[in-house]
Amino acid sequence: MKSASKPRRRPKKGGYARGDETRAHIIATALNIFGKQGYDQASTRDIAGEAGVNPPALQYYFDGKEGLHRACAQFIIDRASVALTPAFEQAALAIKRGRVQGAGEALERLLDALTDSLAEPGSETWSRFIHRGKGDGAGPGIEMIHDRLSAPIVDAVTGLLALLTGARPADEEIRLRTLLILSQVHAVHSSRDNVVRTMRWRVLDADKIALIKRLIREHTRAVVGVAMASPARPAPKKGVKAG
Repeated sequence: MKSASKPRRRPKKGGYARGDETRAHIIATALNIFGKQGYDQASTRDIAGEAGVNPPALQYYFDGKEGLHRACAQFIIDRASVALTPAFEQAALAIKRGRVQGAGEALERLLDALTDSLAEPGSETWSRFIHRGKGDGAGPGIEMIHDRLSAPIVDAVTGLLALLTGARPADEEIRLRTLLILSQVHAVHSSRDNVVRTMRWRVLDADKIALIKRLIREHTRAVVGVAMASPARPAPKKGVKAG
């Protein structure tokens, strides 16, 4: 993937030094403010002040507010891709082979990887950034996240569900099942603080995340209607849909 809004070269006379550390600090600050205030309400002056830089620095590093929002989105995409790539590759291989064997395991691994991202440092601000952007329908970075992250996830899960149920990926019911399954993960990400408070947990630690992963797998098996982790399960007859 191409990185968005790369920093410019240092001018010959004066100007800002090209610094990855400064750029990363501005992105971290912007993720937090965009997540709390939304794209339309957040101001570059507020972001610059919180990051401890002069407002012109945002223009220098990101070409303004739109470029900064895209850079935040690209940061999320890059970090998520590192964690999800092995699961994506396993899903793609299962879909390419077109066999039920291995499809359930690939689906569970992908769901696990999505849930594991809850433990990533900074994931709280990523979740708020995405949730606020989708809710407001504002900000150029949200379309990037949809095209480069959300849509591939939906396609992978849809393809695996089609294998497991014997249906076609284009079937309306299969795509709806995909959205319902992924909504389990999305609900925890987008309402992380509320989940912790409602469950009366002190923190969302490794044990709690393991519990969430187990329950998501169990719910998904119930939705799909098959024992996904069973590699010896024979392929279903064509046209038979999950009940």
